[in-house]
Amino acid sequence: MKNSRLSDIEIETLQEFCEFVEAQPVEPSPSADTRIMARVKQDLQPSIGWLYAKFATIEAGAGVATLFFCPQFGFAFSGHNAFFHALHEQTGFFTFYLICGLLFVVLGAAMSALLLSYNELKSIKMSKYLYYLMFGVVAFLSFFVAGAEILWLSAMPWILGAYLGNLLGFGVVARVRETRRSAY
Repeated sequence: MKNSRLSDIEIETLQEFCEFVEAQPVEPSPSADTRIMARVKQDLQPSIGWLYAKFATIEAGAGVATLFFCPQFGFAFSGHNAFFHALHEQTGFFTFYLICGLLFVVLGAAMSALLLSYNELKSIKMSKYLYYLMFGVVAFLSFFVAGAEILWLSAMPWILGAYLGNLLGFGVVARVRETRRSAY
């Protein structure tokens, strides 16, 4: 049988709680109130510029990592891969560059959807399709500037693949996170 007596710590805690309940309400200073409201607004509505910079950094980092195993336009951090040469010969021009663009982007898009906060995911929702297209174009032009061997006919299928990689990678992970969040 448990002792029903309260310990000194429990009595002190109850006394502090009673003092808190009976105390006069304290208003925060106007400057503190303004700072709190600004912080809440920033958390609920993050800056789109900052958000896209964060998204692009994650995607670019993952894209650069893919260059260790998957060359893009002959640009890679490893030697030429016989598998990719065979894939290029077997799939045809359009399909090959579509797959290359998709592979370059899909990991970064999935990581972005995983690393962004829920409020950031909500903020990016309306303009993500324009971002997907712009990221594909900028990534493609980055390869050109870096000196990659580019056939300009490959631009459209590669950019389309990059768009689909963003759509697939970001969309699937964001949907899973949304579903898991609503389950709780």
